Amino acid sequence: MQVTINIPENLPEAVIQQQITEFEGKLREQAKLITPIANNKKQKYQAIMNIAKKCSSLPTLDHRTSDEILGYEKSEMGLWGDE
Repeated sequence: MQVTINIPENLPEAVIQQQITEFEGKLREQAKLITPIANNKKQKYQAIMNIAKKCSSLPTLDHRTSDEILGYEKSEMGLWGDE
């Protein structure tokens, strides 16, 4: 990634360096926010399992079977179409 910074020509070198250092620090902080939380397979697996546990604890709002919801029971072939 390339970033262009417009710096006035009349600033002292120390001020320019300070501005660059602060900008780099802000970039590092932003990069930490977008870095994936799970860096290895075990952590990813655990994160997925945590999501699955949360989903399984939700109440059932529709008691039809998945086939009924998708409409598969409407045809002899088990597909949508003419009854």
